[in-house]
Amino acid sequence: MTSFAFNPDAEVKLVRVGRHGIKVSVIDNVLNDPHGLAALGFSQSYAEDRSNLYPGIRAAMPDSFSISFRAWLTPILQRNDMLESHLVIARDVSFFSVVTTASKDLLSLQRIPHYDSTDSNLLAAVIYLCGPRFSGTAFYRHRRTGYEEITEENVSNYQLALNSDLRMYGPPQQDYINGDSPMFEAVFANELKFNSAIVYPARILHAARIEKGFKPPKDQSEWRLTVTALLHLQRS
Repeated sequence: MTSFAFNPDAEVKLVRVGRHGIKVSVIDNVLNDPHGLAALGFSQSYAEDRSNLYPGIRAAMPDSFSISFRAWLTPILQRNDMLESHLVIARDVSFFSVVTTASKDLLSLQRIPHYDSTDSNLLAAVIYLCGPRFSGTAFYRHRRTGYEEITEENVSNYQLALNSDLRMYGPPQQDYINGDSPMFEAVFANELKFNSAIVYPARILHAARIEKGFKPPKDQSEWRLTVTALLHLQRS
């Protein structure tokens, strides 16, 4: 299917993020037919994903997309040293995703950076299928602890420190986080480009860069359409 054809000549950049040089890959010109994939995204039936705190609606990607995506992305990440040669992307959970929750309706946990998992064998990816009027993804450091990644070893201490922050500073501002705050410091942010992607460890603190005072899109022309994916690694 044309819309699932990935570009073998995509431009790939490895970025080292934060104090510990966490590896993040920024990829331009991802798909040969990005408009075809966007059109497919606009034609889907969407629903809220109540299994997590994603502030919007989602539609599952076809299996044929996942197979092509994994086959294309694994060697790219091996070549740029984000993946060791013995590791492959074995499976993924991928969705078309659209942010729709108004700033005024966000829960407290939706107003701070989050991590997807403490599992070191999970990566996350976002493919941007929207225009530059939107912004990309930002990564953060928790000021009190200095944590940039939440691991099995530090997650308990992070929760205790976050609770202390909430007692000290009160609830986070009633808005999407987009830059520094009393509790978090931004350490890297990518610029959103149509048909670009970013790949990062699932345990890094991150947040979509959504404008202040965000209101739900009136129609599809205002959608921040993306493909979001969790990528499961295993030895080849």
